[in-house]
Amino acid sequence: MPLPKTHHLHLYLLFFVFLLSHAAAADELQLLLKLKSSLQDSNTQLFSTWDSSSTANYSFCSFTGITCNGVNSVLEIDLSNKKLSGSLPLDSICQLPSLEKLAFGSNFLHGTITEDLRNCTTLKYLDLGNNMFSGSVPDISSLSKLEHLHLNGSHFSGIFPWTSLTSMTGLIRLSLGDNPFDPSQFPKEVVNLNKLEWLYLANCSIQGTIPSEIGNLVELINLELSDNNMTGEIPAEIRKLTKLWQLELYANGFTGKLPFGLRNLTKLENFDASGNHLEGDLNELRFLTNLVSLQLYDNNFSGELPEEFGEFKRFVNLSL
Repeated sequence: MPLPKTHHLHLYLLFFVFLLSHAAAADELQLLLKLKSSLQDSNTQLFSTWDSSSTANYSFCSFTGITCNGVNSVLEIDLSNKKLSGSLPLDSICQLPSLEKLAFGSNFLHGTITEDLRNCTTLKYLDLGNNMFSGSVPDISSLSKLEHLHLNGSHFSGIFPWTSLTSMTGLIRLSLGDNPFDPSQFPKEVVNLNKLEWLYLANCSIQGTIPSEIGNLVELINLELSDNNMTGEIPAEIRKLTKLWQLELYANGFTGKLPFGLRNLTKLENFDASGNHLEGDLNELRFLTNLVSLQLYDNNFSGELPEEFGEFKRFVNLSL
């Protein structure tokens, strides 16, 4: 008895899907091999696992630094701290259709970051920090799914595309410090990222005042604005950041007194506001019983040290 036509159609569809999946796997393998050819000379041992001669389906899922998802498509590339040098072939990398994590932090990568990066639209995690890139960061507003953005300490210059952050409403960690960007005011786009837990903007040519809208960032655990050209008073709205563990404002030009309400930051362990022009007493700090390190030297404070400091059981480092 001949098979029904619907059965034949089902077989054809299965075969078609099979061919498509294998073609997609072959494409992803070739994209990874382009990455290998760009960087392999700097770490031949690492890339020895990237063996293109294997006939096994989806063999690239076992490559060092590669993680695949449930349908054997590349989900993560994590080659951080692997002593890699060379330039990133973002035109190839950003063709990987399922890529959510791209991590090349703490290497020796150089060259510019091309506009191809904007095609990595599925990324949730991007770490290119602590490398030796040159040039400016391109517009990356299309990376709207990003939750972690680490570009710190990578020699980027020029004007950072702050408006790109407008679309990244799910950002949890933003680390852009230690780059010689062109001077700019504190970016208004940042204070609208109300899911931020970690903000590192130290030593990246921020000037002007901390906006009062900093109080919007109530999820912040870490706030680092040190080594910039910031001025004015520390805004009273900082009292709203009750989850802060670390607050670093040193080496700026802040003036005025410690704001009323700083006492609310009872989870604060590390506070460094040294090297500013702050004045007044330290009474707001007497409630911060979890302090481990307090650095306030090179300011104009006056008055007596709060007696409560002697009862802070975790105090290790005090420099006034």
